Amino acid sequence: MRPAAAALLPLLGVSLAACFVLEGSQTSYAQFRKWDAGLNGTLELEFKTEQPNGLLLYTDDGGTYDFFELKLVEGALRLRYNLGGGAQMLTVGRDLNDGHWHKVQVQRRGERTTLSVDGASQSRASRGKEFHFGRLATNSDVFVGGMPAWYNTKLTLLALPSVIFEPRFGGAIRNLVYADDEVSVPRRQEMVMKDFKVIPPPSHALPFLITTSLYLHPAC
Repeated sequence: MRPAAAALLPLLGVSLAACFVLEGSQTSYAQFRKWDAGLNGTLELEFKTEQPNGLLLYTDDGGTYDFFELKLVEGALRLRYNLGGGAQMLTVGRDLNDGHWHKVQVQRRGERTTLSVDGASQSRASRGKEFHFGRLATNSDVFVGGMPAWYNTKLTLLALPSVIFEPRFGGAIRNLVYADDEVSVPRRQEMVMKDFKVIPPPSHALPFLITTSLYLHPAC
């Protein structure tokens, strides 16, 4: 990021993690630090979109068994996950592509996983005897809105290779928050910033930042 752009952000009141927009193109995604879900933890975010389908979030153990895949399917929120005992699925909500903000929480408590959106929730216990989510050293980062293109040639690094073919999320995301084995107090996450550049803003908007197809937008 250029120094002038970095200096401008505080003046605009823009946070690199508070809210951003993904256009849903074949290159758009955002990347955050690993969620150290372990045996207990929560992950929260808010989104708004008018698109009925799209990958909201993905993380896994580096290509073995464990994964969390959160996506919109025909306006409903679906969490598909595996903690070593086989894939399971939770589905909550309807008509979530209404252009309004919706708050999502994924909660882990041992063998039990709960998906909540706007206060409605569904919970399920995993099968098996070992429920620890991977190993922090080899777990992937958290990807929001889509997957990096380099995974196309390294599908063996994905516990759920089909995630690379999911439609990308097009809409706004804000307030990605973790509580995990590393930090037990919920904390808003900062985006992993790569190759950001300043471009001229449209005439009807304040200045914003863009990298490939991700941008910070005053409409947030």
